[in-house]
Amino acid sequence: MRFEKRNLSTLDRRRFITALAAGGAFFTEKGLFAQALTLTPAQTEGPYYPNVLPLDSDNDLLVINNNITPGLGTVAWLSGRVLDRTGKPVRNATVEIWQADDGGSYIHTSGALNGRRDSNFQGWGRFVTASDGAYLFRTIKPGLYPGRVRHVHAKVTIPGGTTLITQLYVEGETGSDGVLNGITNAAQRASVIRPWSPIAGSPIGALAVNWDIVMGYTVPETPAATRPTLVSMAGAGSGSWLEIHGSGLAPTTRTWRSNEIVNGKLPESLDGVSVRINNQPASVYYISPTQVNVLTPDTTIDANAPVTVTNSNGTSAEATVAFKRLKPSFFQFPNENAAAVRSDGALIGPSGLFDGAVTVPAKPGDIVLLSGTGFGPTSPGIAAGQVPTAPAATTNAVKIQIDTKEVAVAFAGLTGAGLYQFNITVPDLADGDYPVTAEVGGVRTEKFVKLRIQKAASAERRPIKADKAKYALLLQRIASVGA
Repeated sequence: MRFEKRNLSTLDRRRFITALAAGGAFFTEKGLFAQALTLTPAQTEGPYYPNVLPLDSDNDLLVINNNITPGLGTVAWLSGRVLDRTGKPVRNATVEIWQADDGGSYIHTSGALNGRRDSNFQGWGRFVTASDGAYLFRTIKPGLYPGRVRHVHAKVTIPGGTTLITQLYVEGETGSDGVLNGITNAAQRASVIRPWSPIAGSPIGALAVNWDIVMGYTVPETPAATRPTLVSMAGAGSGSWLEIHGSGLAPTTRTWRSNEIVNGKLPESLDGVSVRINNQPASVYYISPTQVNVLTPDTTIDANAPVTVTNSNGTSAEATVAFKRLKPSFFQFPNENAAAVRSDGALIGPSGLFDGAVTVPAKPGDIVLLSGTGFGPTSPGIAAGQVPTAPAATTNAVKIQIDTKEVAVAFAGLTGAGLYQFNITVPDLADGDYPVTAEVGGVRTEKFVKLRIQKAASAERRPIKADKAKYALLLQRIASVGA
């Protein structure tokens, strides 16, 4: 079984971003057309704002967390900016959207049309804007349910508490809709009806829609300092890498420095930014205003755990994360390719995967090194936050499959801070991209990764020392393993 699942969506992404770039001044000139701005009208929240939030809360509604199967429907890229009434971009605005799946069902407990819901469609997501006010979602053209035309709900929250709830409609499909027709101002009504246009060259017929949301609010010249706000994070594993998203998280953007690792102990604070998970300090690798990457502390039980971020402006309200003893996942190169290197140092992947680096497919019989996090305890034990001084094998056996074939695992263990390495032999499979999965302690990896296999020798050069250095650098960036 071969997976080509999201190769096409990657092409769509490139075409979509190229189309955005063609907009030029529209995305770079602050206050452009400010005199012509129309405030986005407030509309009803409706009955189906999620009463139980999905496991995933990112801006890709097409795939839930690490699932392989995407939601059904016509893929659509929804983008735009959050602006104040004068046309200035609004930074750190939280944009939430929710909508019906292709069959007309919401992820609300009462929102399943005819008792059916697409379990692979996330149905709700959120995005925190940067200094340009821009947001982006990958979703589908919303399905129909009785009494309404196609629409997407949106809630925009500005730091400090200002909130707008509104809805977006499909141009040419407005029909007779009581909510839409309740907007009596013609300009405001027109502002929420947008064309959903085909992306030129998209092999799957993906659509793009641009919608600027104009708030009845003016960005202050000197924003008041606010305490950190947590927006989203995935589940966490014991001693594994975790991304925390939000606003006002840090005053600077940087990673830890080598002199901040003292006696093999990773730093628990950068520039006054610290994180606590389950009332224990986490090791802080990367900070920025909207994202913090940490190595989680250890846990011996599976349970929900409180998370807080503290900086000079105060401590965030508690958020909750599912904190588990085992939460295995593989690190990735771009386009969902497994972060893999051959035993001689050659980077594994389709040609042209990186600028400035040569990548080659794996061949049957190759010894390949995979990397991941969240694979649990080791022998000898190494406490989370401590830099390993020597490789330590996992306590639980790790089984790895490529496609449906279980592969030989010569080594499985911790080799860096939160970094596990797996030495495997590539099985004899036909040319193609194949899913790679692992299981440890009865827990399987969830996120989709693939490995390019090609029997015929490609026009590859001999790997050099620079390849291994490049791999180490890539892992440092992808896995947050530090120096």
